Amino acid sequence: MKIMPVVGLLSPLLFLLLLPFSIHAQAATPLGLAYRGHVQDYGDIPADNGVVTDGGLLGTTGEGKRIEGLTVQLTGSQATAQNYSIRYNVHIENEGWQADTDDLLSWKKDGDDAGSQSKSQRLEAIQLQLTDATGQPATDYAVEYRVHIQDYGWSQGWKKDGAIAGTAGESKRLEAIQIRIVAKFSGSLDPAVYKASSHRLGQTQFRPKNVTVSDGQLAITIPAGTMDSGEISTVDLKSYGNYEISMKLPNAPSSITGFFLYAPPDYFQEIDIEIYNQPDGKIMFTSYANGGLTQTVTKDLNFDPTADFHHYRIDYQPDFIDFYVDDIHLTRFNGGIPHNPMYLMVNAWFPNWLAKKPAPQTQQLLIDWIRY
Repeated sequence: MKIMPVVGLLSPLLFLLLLPFSIHAQAATPLGLAYRGHVQDYGDIPADNGVVTDGGLLGTTGEGKRIEGLTVQLTGSQATAQNYSIRYNVHIENEGWQADTDDLLSWKKDGDDAGSQSKSQRLEAIQLQLTDATGQPATDYAVEYRVHIQDYGWSQGWKKDGAIAGTAGESKRLEAIQIRIVAKFSGSLDPAVYKASSHRLGQTQFRPKNVTVSDGQLAITIPAGTMDSGEISTVDLKSYGNYEISMKLPNAPSSITGFFLYAPPDYFQEIDIEIYNQPDGKIMFTSYANGGLTQTVTKDLNFDPTADFHHYRIDYQPDFIDFYVDDIHLTRFNGGIPHNPMYLMVNAWFPNWLAKKPAPQTQQLLIDWIRY
């Protein structure tokens, strides 16, 4: 799976008008994770000194079994070359936090055992942080993790970079965990890999200057009092696979954010996730093939997509398309599926079919990462 940040959406003559623009997020890199745990009644898992890697499930769901301890290690050449460490802190039944939650250097790290031994005590919460050679939080990668909690399930979603996952003071056990490394935006990207748009779509003029990278994120800016924005496309065509983005939407009613696959001409090859850039949380899933609209579904997100980062995913296969938000399956298309390669794109824009309302204040679409 590649991990790459980009931005874009459908428009006439799009690929004739795209201009090179330099941004960067680390593509697939030799940095990963391997972790093991001790689980009630099962003992050390995986068995035979095996490990779970890069987002795999450690623990159980639906069995009421507590995780009692775990170890986490980095893998890959980057871990050694850059002298990274993975640090982690756990909250233990009857004992509380194993280390100071605000003191990274006191946490367990790089394969240390976290939790209790031979006490049958549950883990209740966890923090993880990737650090550099100086012990400070890494700037070019993030560690993301989510936990399955007694009675609450996966309801907390993905946390990252030292945030607390789980509960403290509620006597709830951690039953499962997933952990993964993702690349942040940094530096500049080879313009042979990405292009930024300079063209008009609907009521929006896309301008490369509205696409910037800072603080490990890609930002698409809608300047105050305008309907201008930004858009980016991959240079290479993409085929069947899984496409996922972590993003926080701008609060700019009358505009939408699109994360999608597209190839010209219009209406022949397209798979869309489109979200209204406003707090009420409306999302549309759409596909086009053979010159026309083949499927469209609108759903309520039941959260404000402008308030925080959420994950949106397209699983594109020859005989179906699945759409997910925060790992929850929302709909499937079984027919009308395009089959030719397409470009992966993301953008924010003001379509003609919504009211003409320029953003009263500067707003930004913020993207942590795109992975496929």
